[in-house]
Amino acid sequence: MKIEVKPIVKKSWHGKIGKESFTRPKKIQALANDDMTYATGLSPEDEEKYSKLLNKDLSNRFDPEQTHPFWDSALATIKLENATMIFDTSKPLDYIHICILKASKFVANSQKSYENGEFPEATHVIFDETQDVEIKAQKVQLKKRAILEANELTLSRKIEIILILSDKNCKGKSEDFVEVELDKILQTKSKEFLQLVDTDSKENSTHALILECLQSSILRKDGHRILYHDSVLGSDIEDVIAYLNKDDNQSLRLRLMEAVNK
Repeated sequence: MKIEVKPIVKKSWHGKIGKESFTRPKKIQALANDDMTYATGLSPEDEEKYSKLLNKDLSNRFDPEQTHPFWDSALATIKLENATMIFDTSKPLDYIHICILKASKFVANSQKSYENGEFPEATHVIFDETQDVEIKAQKVQLKKRAILEANELTLSRKIEIILILSDKNCKGKSEDFVEVELDKILQTKSKEFLQLVDTDSKENSTHALILECLQSSILRKDGHRILYHDSVLGSDIEDVIAYLNKDDNQSLRLRLMEAVNK
């Protein structure tokens, strides 16, 4: 079976991607575990089978004072290029290389596992076409649901969500302008949009109010703190939302609303 291993596209200082990228190849080897074994990804049955096929010692015992004849050799080192690489697991060495990659923290076992945060240090991902199609289908369904939910929102709620997700203030803009900006969000941030739709509307309104006040310098940031004049309202947006939504602080919330609407 042929398996593809692809680089994960991330933002870099040089801004280059693909063939233009300056990113250097990454060398992957089976690293030592705390229990004095190598993280080879091979089962005991694999060790026995491929030891015979390659005529190599594939035992996973680790000796810090002695170089392993296979796991520390160039033969067991995979150079991951900044381009798609293809491994044929019908070939013994390719099979072992894929097992090493699956056991490495630098290679996500699938796009889904990477997106779920299971491989935060991954630079490459093992490509599974079936799972890739499944992920894309899920995104399509999310986008469809997001479009349906968007059609039910009032103009003011749409403006609030745009401000929260894109930091763009559409207050006073035409309805067409708002729809165009919202469509950009639906195309790229369907999941985040739906999370906001499912959030209490007052919380979203307060969140948008805080962002608008910060843009207008009615509120200001001082390090990690958010202040109104010299009074600290909280250490982050969530703190200030909770503060302004308290019954005792509704007069301040109204003052801020009046200030941004002047």
